[in-house]
Amino acid sequence: MAWLLRNTEPALRHGWHPVALATELGDAPLRVLLLGEAWVVVRLGGALAAFTDRCPHRFAPLSAGQVEDGELRCGYHGWRFGPDGVCTSIPALGPGVPPPRRARATPAWGVAERHGLLWIAPAPPVADLIDLPDAARPGFDVMWLPPAHSSACAGLLADNFLDTAHFPFVHAATIGAGEDTLVAPYRVAPDGAGFLVRLEQDVANPEDPLVATGEHPLVQRRWSTYAYQPPFMLRLRLEYPDAATTSTILFCLQPQGERATRIYTLLLRDDLGADPDRMAQAIAFEQAVLDEDLALQERFDLEGLPLPDPDSDPSSDPGSVSVRASVPEEVSIRADAAGVALRRTLAALVSRAGADGRGGDTAATPT
Repeated sequence: MAWLLRNTEPALRHGWHPVALATELGDAPLRVLLLGEAWVVVRLGGALAAFTDRCPHRFAPLSAGQVEDGELRCGYHGWRFGPDGVCTSIPALGPGVPPPRRARATPAWGVAERHGLLWIAPAPPVADLIDLPDAARPGFDVMWLPPAHSSACAGLLADNFLDTAHFPFVHAATIGAGEDTLVAPYRVAPDGAGFLVRLEQDVANPEDPLVATGEHPLVQRRWSTYAYQPPFMLRLRLEYPDAATTSTILFCLQPQGERATRIYTLLLRDDLGADPDRMAQAIAFEQAVLDEDLALQERFDLEGLPLPDPDSDPSSDPGSVSVRASVPEEVSIRADAAGVALRRTLAALVSRAGADGRGGDTAATPT
């Protein structure tokens, strides 16, 4: 038997999660949802801070407050908190009276701004933030898709991103046109807490302008390199040697709550020359691909990603998941190697978090 990894699984606290585009945070506190819990993200004195969205006084949402002199002031009774969450003043006590020791907002273990996203790690994470090397290379145009929302869980969406066997069927109108249905054997290589996958495939490349002129064939050789870091950080680099072009997709998921996932997609291309029209077309094409995926994923009758039962792994802690409802095991084939690796990595994260309560000895340092 297997069990379902839901968006509100407590062990997922041991990971970095995107919670907003950096441009969504202005001068006011920003309320975000993560793992079924509300958080507030705010800039205090030039530093990024994140707290559970609850004042310790009467549990009013801190996101209803405002920033004053580098501190967060609660909008209910005016209590003020510094970047570390310590309460610095309480108006009702009068000047000079120190706040109670327990008067502090609850901070996240870590908060960061990277790749144009704001990230929260509620507890010590098992993996560092994913790298994005092409962002620093000349010639790449950087484009955001609008953040998308899905009722599918983050685990299923991550699995879909790693799955190449569905291209000829789900993406017949876009990237799957004319693609061979055979997925040749490939290897999953460990990469820190995650893994890398490299494939060579013959696929349709309708965005190559020389296809329309007949100078290049529609179906071309493509080298695909997938990178995954737990829990839901993914990167895909696509190289087309015939067209001499490279594109990279950063795909990161925010498990907001049960049946609620926010999707962040960043597209980097080295073949557009900063042309606004071509960039708009690239965004529209990538959006069409994503829409095809979401249309199917949201029809799944699953509230989580099926993971292997830890009872079958002698190194895991079966007690950490014994209370979870079990589901039938999936049938996997060799084309599913990346998806199987995803499931094993997430199952190990859950088992490890349950065993030591901290996410393990390889916890990343806050940034």
